[in-house]
Amino acid sequence: MVKLEKYRIPTNEEMNKRAENLETLWKEFLKLEGEEDLDYHIHRKNLFEVIKRQDKRMHYFRVFHDLDYPCEYKYIAIECFWINTLKPFIVTDEKSKVYNCPNEMFSLYLIIVTIRAIYEIYVKDKKFEYPTKERMHDILYDFKFCSLSREAMIAFVETFADNYGIGIDFLQKNAKDISRIIKSGNVAALWGDIE
Repeated sequence: MVKLEKYRIPTNEEMNKRAENLETLWKEFLKLEGEEDLDYHIHRKNLFEVIKRQDKRMHYFRVFHDLDYPCEYKYIAIECFWINTLKPFIVTDEKSKVYNCPNEMFSLYLIIVTIRAIYEIYVKDKKFEYPTKERMHDILYDFKFCSLSREAMIAFVETFADNYGIGIDFLQKNAKDISRIIKSGNVAALWGDIE
């Protein structure tokens, strides 16, 4: 039976907090790319729309799929789908190496840091190995030029995590342990001090 729970749009305070978290991660991404002095613009309305649509989908998972805490992979996949679709991050420096696809590159960064965070919690005896440059290039191509649905993005992230032995099967088998990682269903808890 479907529980009828009316969707509540996040408050301005909640939206601003989540936007600040994403902006912090955006800056960390730029620093990693050696672009910390990059000239860019964040389209706030589109960023808030990313947050709102991602939040609505998490609500949908709770109501229609009875998932009280949709897993980290669904969370980040939906967020990245909307980042790739609404493109809130605008790079104005044509000489920048992130100029051609900043949102897609940022999405890949978010996916990898999420998978890495889970990997480092549960796989203590091995070092996380990043995908090759060629593989990342292929993924960015798909993000930029292929029509990926929300569901396809979820399937991609879950399958990508399987490469590290911590895919959806792993998360389901360790659901009790993993639910303690996420604070209030917010995957940002995995990323450290931004909460």
